[in-house]
Amino acid sequence: MKFQLITAALFVASVAALPAAQSDNHGLIPDTDDFVDDGSDAITFVEARGVTVTDAAANFNFTTDFDFALDRLLAEIDEIPDEVLEQGDDALHKWLVDHGHRAGNEKLKRDDSSEEAAANLSLLERGELAARASIWKIAKCVAAIVQLLATTAIPAAKLLRIKKYIKALGGTKQAVKLLLGATTKAEKLKVGGQVLVSLAAELLGISTVKNNCF
Repeated sequence: MKFQLITAALFVASVAALPAAQSDNHGLIPDTDDFVDDGSDAITFVEARGVTVTDAAANFNFTTDFDFALDRLLAEIDEIPDEVLEQGDDALHKWLVDHGHRAGNEKLKRDDSSEEAAANLSLLERGELAARASIWKIAKCVAAIVQLLATTAIPAAKLLRIKKYIKALGGTKQAVKLLLGATTKAEKLKVGGQVLVSLAAELLGISTVKNNCF
């Protein structure tokens, strides 16, 4: 699954006219969330910032249009060795370049998002998820997810958390299935518990995704 995959290239070409977001070099990006892993399959997640997942993210509906994008992204993340992520952002960047997921000579968009920023979505934004589900909006959102690792400097710690969520949900295919099948927070909690809600929030809280999906 390389950066220049023909399928991905064709898809990205279809949204090439989208305005470019502010970019910056990769590098260390502060990230304060944490999780507790006692070595068992059970994982206790800690909300270090003391902020709950927003309703907007929790109720976001990943329709079948997102099937390819989510499957590709979660598989790419799951492929990254834990020991690379544990070494930090520079080691992650090098691994992504060496394995063809990132070109290496481009400027990356900084993931400067936070749960606090997501919590400050306006009432209008929170109330019009359905209105955003136009073909063009979906195309922008899907494109952002497809290109995420190639274009955005996501903290290694965040990707390590996402890997934990994927594992807890039963692997990439099962995680994608649950994300596509649960349309509301209540449904996510019913079929995947807080882990599924947290996975959706992590993905939608990344600045590049948030800017193109909300």
